[in-house]
Formats: sequence, structure tokens, C-alpha cells
Amino acid sequence: MYPDLSIDENLALRAKLYGLDRTKSQARAAELLERVGLARFGARLAGNLSGGMKQKLALCSALLTAPDLLLLDEPTTGVDPMSRREFWTMLHQLHHEGLTIVVSTPYMDEAEYASRLGFLHEGRLLDIGTRTEILDRYPRPLIEVRSPNRFAVRAKLAAIPEIDDVSLFGTVLHVRGRDGFDGADGWFIDLVRRALDGIVESEAVIAIRPSLEDVFVLHGDSACGQAQEKDAA
Repeated sequence: MYPDLSIDENLALRAKLYGLDRTKSQARAAELLERVGLARFGARLAGNLSGGMKQKLALCSALLTAPDLLLLDEPTTGVDPMSRREFWTMLHQLHHEGLTIVVSTPYMDEAEYASRLGFLHEGRLLDIGTRTEILDRYPRPLIEVRSPNRFAVRAKLAAIPEIDDVSLFGTVLHVRGRDGFDGADGWFIDLVRRALDGIVESEAVIAIRPSLEDVFVLHGDSACGQAQEKDAA
């Protein structure tokens, strides 16, 4: 968007560049601006808009030509939480109206909204599928540990050979078993509980299903490990 043009002027210029009918494009622009809550700001310069308002204007501009496919590259980076929610609500509505949307995002909570997911690392597609399919393919045992002494717990567990990774997830720790262990028989949770005996209560150590962030971390670690092995070879 041109910062020295107003909202209305930016949309009018885009319509002209794409050879759209003036009357129809004006009506569609008005409809889109109303939909995203920018109708009363038509005279405001794009350069004076907040981050969330700029993204809404960009979305209106992209939709002005009524495309069948919408490509969005990290559309909510730098946008406040309320505007992020509003933006994704609009994307959901557009998707249910038949628009195909491809979004790249670094936020796993946003990835949860997608009907199909693909994990990329350095240009390589590591996994693809629905959320359920990807989570069901997670190959490692995973434990959640709740403790106010998270850094002490992390240091204690890091020395255990059967443990592959200990990551901070907000106020808890996620403990991942090494490749080749499925943890189905409960041995892994028993291992973690014994290691933390006297430090963490037994009920604060539980087996959990992975989140998309757990999957992304595992794929990233695996990809980095493969790259290091390739460099060494």
C-alpha cells in the first residue's frame, strides 16, 4: 500500500491497475471496507494506519479482484492480539465462502486454524496433512512436568540418556524421549518420575499428547541434526 495515498485512493488505484469496472470496483471496495471495519476511515492515509488496520487494508486490496486463491505471507506478524483474532475470523468466513487460502505463519496457534498443514524448514517440506494426521504421527513419548523450579528440573533431566529434549513451554516443561522409544508401556513416565523423586511430586509428571509446537520443534531438531551429519560427512 502506498503510504501517501488514503485508503480509498489505494483501492481505487488497484482497481484501475487491474482494469476493473469503476462502478463495480467502488461498490466492492465499499463492501470490503465495511466488512473489515475500515469504512469510516476511507480518507485516512495508509501511512497513518496501525499495523492491524494496514493488514486489513492489504486484505481488502487483495480481495478487490475477487481471486479464487489468496496467498498470505505471515499476515499477522507485528499485529496486536485483538487484530490477529479479527483477521483470522475474517479468513475463516472467506474460506467458508469458497476461497482457497494459503498462509505462512511462525505462530503455531494460528496453524491450528488450518484445514491442512505443511511444516517447512530451509525450503524443505518436512510433513504435511491435517492437524490430526500430523499429531498422530508423532513418534516419541512426551511428558509434561509442572514445577516452580523449572531450570533445576531441566538440568536434572538433561543428563539422562533416554531423554532427547527438555523444552520450556510457558510455565511447564515438555520432556521428549529419544528415537526408537514409543513409551506405550509407561516406562518413560516412570523413568522421569524416578529421576525427579524428591524434587517434583509424582502427580505433576504426566504423559501428554503433542501440540503442533512439539511437532515443529521435533522436525526442526531432526532437520538440523541431518544437516550436521551431512556437513560432517
